[in-house]
Amino acid sequence: MQAQTETYRAAMNGTLERHFSDMIAVIPTRITIDQLKQRLETISTKVDELKIVYSDETSLIVELHLNEKVIPYELHIDETDDPEEYKMYNRQDSTIVDRTFEDAAFGTEIFTRTLFVDDVLSCFFHQLQFLWHLAPDLLFVIDSSAAMKVISRNYIEYHVENELLPDIPDLYVIHSVYEDDTEGEPTQYWFHTHGLLRAGVTEIELIIPNRISSYYGIGDLFQTFANNAVENGQVPMNEPIVIAHSQQGSIHTVAVPWEKGLSYIGHKTSMDQLSSIEDEEVKLQPIDAQNVFLGGMDDRDEYHQSPSVLLFKCNTTEEYIESFFKEHEEATGLMFYKTNSETDRMAYNAKNTFGYFSNIFYIEQSNEDFRFLAKFGVSYEEGKSEHMWFDMQDITEDMIQGILINEPYFIEDMNEGNSYHLDFENLTEWVIYAEDAVIKPNNLYMFIG
Repeated sequence: MQAQTETYRAAMNGTLERHFSDMIAVIPTRITIDQLKQRLETISTKVDELKIVYSDETSLIVELHLNEKVIPYELHIDETDDPEEYKMYNRQDSTIVDRTFEDAAFGTEIFTRTLFVDDVLSCFFHQLQFLWHLAPDLLFVIDSSAAMKVISRNYIEYHVENELLPDIPDLYVIHSVYEDDTEGEPTQYWFHTHGLLRAGVTEIELIIPNRISSYYGIGDLFQTFANNAVENGQVPMNEPIVIAHSQQGSIHTVAVPWEKGLSYIGHKTSMDQLSSIEDEEVKLQPIDAQNVFLGGMDDRDEYHQSPSVLLFKCNTTEEYIESFFKEHEEATGLMFYKTNSETDRMAYNAKNTFGYFSNIFYIEQSNEDFRFLAKFGVSYEEGKSEHMWFDMQDITEDMIQGILINEPYFIEDMNEGNSYHLDFENLTEWVIYAEDAVIKPNNLYMFIG
């Protein structure tokens, strides 16, 4: 395989060229290219100007002019696939049922391709918005850039109509590969993303060569690293990054190109053994033949050899890295760090949807199958806040009261189990546990309407 050294250097420096973002809107009827042009007329009323710069029997290239910016889209129409093919794809949420795919049996796929040139989440939102206005009759969307992940109509409608930015995890999908023992119990794991290259950062991987007690923390680990990379526009490699906090102190991770990282799986590696990416070529390293694990070269086809970093846990005291999540290691009570912009985005969504939360609380507060938690930021020094969860006791127009459910890390005059009056302006997140359902601002669309 060809060395990808320059790609990794660009990712570290924040100059990695973004891949195209490809999505397919699937509609229930067959349309022609002329009918697609008619649909574009609706969009032309929502932008300063819409230009068709190329056209043939099945394809268009258009330019959207808006606020002195030009957004290009490549469009292509084709007949839909066999519904059984769609059923094999990863579904973003449970609102997508088999019947949805069957309704597409005699429909059209409207392929769209664009390039994210500004803020990644805004561009992702605008592509979804473009599809929503182009195909208000869409059944679902296939996110080709995220390994054919199926995005539901409900998700798109909820975000577009409420003008809510998606979350960074919506940009990618995490594929999980397991190896089972004779009793069908997983003994090792390989987790890897698809979809981040369009954001100008590498994909992310985690290889766990042993059993684990639970999956707690794995999704948060991916999300925290991805959020920081996308927000900062670069991928830190070969250096410790604070990723979370526990009762024992800060937890650090080190990201390593997968070509080098495979040789570090299953044992401790001193930090001074990590070769410089700036000075040395990134290439496959020798691996002990006795050290067999998922995610090695035997498991990697061409789709799993793209630029990607493996995450390792870093011991900053003894200066070594090792695989995350050892067997019998309890990874509980972790507080994963969030960027300021992520916190602001979550707070905006939480506040805009708090009316739903309070209405459900009013109806179900005495129902033992429901639990209502809300997170508030409490300042502990200039410019710094600790974000903590509270079990809701009372919500009125003038007051929010809740019981702190965890011992604070940084605030000495607050204690777990005590009740506090809370300021709506400091709300950053909420969640409702309703029997087996977990309702949050970003999946509320699955439970309303």
